[in-house]
Amino acid sequence: MAEYRNAPRRPRAAVVLGIILIVFGLLSLAGNIVPRGIWVQVGAIIGTIWRILWPCALVAAGAYLLWASKRGKLAGFVASRPRGPFRRSIADKRFLGVCGGIAYYFGVDSTVVRVIAVILLVMSPPTVLFAYILVALLVPRA
Repeated sequence: MAEYRNAPRRPRAAVVLGIILIVFGLLSLAGNIVPRGIWVQVGAIIGTIWRILWPCALVAAGAYLLWASKRGKLAGFVASRPRGPFRRSIADKRFLGVCGGIAYYFGVDSTVVRVIAVILLVMSPPTVLFAYILVALLVPRA
């Protein structure tokens, strides 16, 4: 276990930036190779699916938040407790620990924060991705 703690860490910012560059490069390559008419048809299909799934996702998220409030998973939003400085989570992380850190800071279940993050991501992907990456780069780990 001691070897794991002393192992060098990969620079997370470089990994995130590398993934973003690969995705944008692949999208650009696909745009140059595939004829434009196909992209118009794919866009129309995705738009139709979006108009059906988006309201369903809102209903599911609302139902989950009602269920979470019944189960007491939102108690941290109203309970006053001493808070330390905001940190990214090490123990409760899926990607970079941002949602786990927010959940710990407010004293709520991390799934609630992740559901809210996904809803916000669907509503405004560039803004939420920028904010997530910014928090991941600027906020230290716990």
